[in-house]
Amino acid sequence: MALRQGRLPTRLAEWFELGQAEASRLLPMEGLRGIAVILVFFVHYCTLVDPYIMGLALPVAAVLRTVGHAGVDLFFVLSGYLIYGTLIRRPQPFPGFMRRRVQRLYPAFAVLLGVYLVLSFLLPSESKLPSGAWNGFVYVLANLLLLPGIFSIEPIITVAWSLSYEMFFYLTVPLLIAMLRLRAWRPGARVAVFLAAVIAAQVLQLPHPRMGMFACGMILAELLPALRSRPRAGPALDPAALAAIPACGFVLLQDLPGAAKFTALFATCFLLCAAGFAHRGPVAGMLVVRPLRWLGNMSYSYYLVHGLVLKMVFFVLGFLPAVHRLGEMAFWVLLPPAFLLTLVGSALLFLLVERPFSIMPAERVRKAPVVDRTVTLATP
Repeated sequence: MALRQGRLPTRLAEWFELGQAEASRLLPMEGLRGIAVILVFFVHYCTLVDPYIMGLALPVAAVLRTVGHAGVDLFFVLSGYLIYGTLIRRPQPFPGFMRRRVQRLYPAFAVLLGVYLVLSFLLPSESKLPSGAWNGFVYVLANLLLLPGIFSIEPIITVAWSLSYEMFFYLTVPLLIAMLRLRAWRPGARVAVFLAAVIAAQVLQLPHPRMGMFACGMILAELLPALRSRPRAGPALDPAALAAIPACGFVLLQDLPGAAKFTALFATCFLLCAAGFAHRGPVAGMLVVRPLRWLGNMSYSYYLVHGLVLKMVFFVLGFLPAVHRLGEMAFWVLLPPAFLLTLVGSALLFLLVERPFSIMPAERVRKAPVVDRTVTLATP
């Protein structure tokens, strides 16, 4: 009996663990990815469930929708940490680096983009395609090149705007490191420059302010070795991170300037990641729970497909009169099945496309134990 009970967790581990050498993996990061996609889920769930709810569920949905946007920022921080940390440690040929990034992003994205295009023809009322063959071709090509987000183009896949940020980061950071010869700088000097750039971008109100969250991850990559080398620093991070989370939520819900909200997110993401990565404390313990890590490992697929699954769920619900009679309970009654269906859809994309075509090829050719798996968000 015990053997039978252990079969399902074993099979799930085979499907959703990334590689076997756990010593070379930063397990709390996988949990953070899981948290990030849960936050993003609430953004879209709360938006779509809004017509069905009333009473106390309305402010609850409004809070979750507002706070949920932080999931994308957390993805940017993790990408900044991973990509910059990998590049600053050792030089990498730019063509090979970009080939790996394209291989990581495009298989799942291209498959889902194809699904969206098919649905655009089957459901013209939901289509974003412009009229005219040429305009449609240009629009699809712009989406395929991940231009929405950086440019004022509506993405076919709603969350794909963040992939434009990711690709821009991939293209510019290796060039920045090479042109400024950053590897020859002291870590403190690099941190000072990154912080100055982030502050200047906020003060000058430059476009795309959320790009600054990549710098949070870059600074984390620089400071984490020092935090790990100081025994007293690690335990102090846990209470700081746990206190920062509700404080950040409070700030995000206030009518404050964007710079104040950015600063709160920047500090909270840094503390949360530092607490999870610097030592084996309470925060790290919460982040390595296996179901949360498994969700994090398929978070890119989840990020891409969950919006489509939710749209389909609520499209069907629109034909069921009983749903409108749920009243205040609609939010809570619809939440578990909606989340479960997004898990099913993302697991299919992960197991059929992302894992075999993006993750496993990288595992087979990787010779050094360097963690280089960005979920790009995986960020709506």
